[in-house]
Amino acid sequence: MTGKLFKSKTKKTKMQKKQKIKVTDIMSEEQKEKYKPFLKTQQEQTPAIIPPPPPPPPPPPILTEEQRLKQEFSTNLTGYEKQLLKLLHGTGINLDKFTHIVISEVKRNKKLLQAFKENPSSMFASILTGAEIGLIPSETIGDFFLIPRNIKQPNGQFLLTVTPLIGYKGLITILLRGGEITRLHTEVVYEGDVFEPEYGLEPKIIHTPNFSVPRTADKIMYAYAVAKNKNGEHSFAVMTRKEIEGVRAMAKYENSIYFNDKEGINRWMERKSVLIQLGKMLPKDYYSKVAFSMDGIFQEGAVLTLEDNEVKVIKNGNTHKTTPRLRDIYGVLDAASHYRNQEPEEKK
Repeated sequence: MTGKLFKSKTKKTKMQKKQKIKVTDIMSEEQKEKYKPFLKTQQEQTPAIIPPPPPPPPPPPILTEEQRLKQEFSTNLTGYEKQLLKLLHGTGINLDKFTHIVISEVKRNKKLLQAFKENPSSMFASILTGAEIGLIPSETIGDFFLIPRNIKQPNGQFLLTVTPLIGYKGLITILLRGGEITRLHTEVVYEGDVFEPEYGLEPKIIHTPNFSVPRTADKIMYAYAVAKNKNGEHSFAVMTRKEIEGVRAMAKYENSIYFNDKEGINRWMERKSVLIQLGKMLPKDYYSKVAFSMDGIFQEGAVLTLEDNEVKVIKNGNTHKTTPRLRDIYGVLDAASHYRNQEPEEKK
């Protein structure tokens, strides 16, 4: 019993173990004053334990010029998210999806990164325009393209500038999205095919391909596009080879995809030319009207810029506040008669 009592008296609680009682805690004020010199000496003899300083943070990684541009582009694009969100409203395109695809597109193209460095205004103006008409800039998707070109500026300096291009698939996407058109079809007619377009009260097209003849670019004779409206009626347009060549010759920049068996095996540009002609006769919503108008302006060499976060069109050295109603290359297919009698001039 005595042993147990002794153990219980000497056993310390956890709280007592943690507490460290100082001499000054049990001294009166008079005692503290009396022994002050002695206490001061004791404090000086017991140096305070100072913890070592934390290690310095590691230096930031050294980025290459390309990595720096990629990082800067991603950061800058987030600054346009409010505008993009507003422009994408009603198009059915998610903002995160749009920005993710655009960032991936620019990051893997060194020329686009360089164009962002030299002329960022043209880059973001083109991206905002794609959002406005509901098309994502992506070479993989094929609806809307960001094309870097070395363009002479008003001050005489050449800068790598982004020029937008609406693809054939993009026009199809916009027309079908409007809801007035339920089906679109384009085709190319080659030498040796049976091709009989008929006009009048009951217009129709008879096209029987001849697959025994080589279907190469030099054998292309016509291209046509057919649309079915939601009321069941059909509309079509036909263009001759010379008419398509006329459209190509009037474009500001050369396009090697026309009549090219290697780069243009799908004949996208021939199909796009005739689709534009058909589109003039079709019912169009806001997005279609803007897209068709701007496509012709882009083909004539207009570029886009940003001023106070507002997209403006620069054409022939003049800046327009909004997309101007300018005569575009597809609006002259009176040129059809001109080019039937005259070969297009070779571009210099």
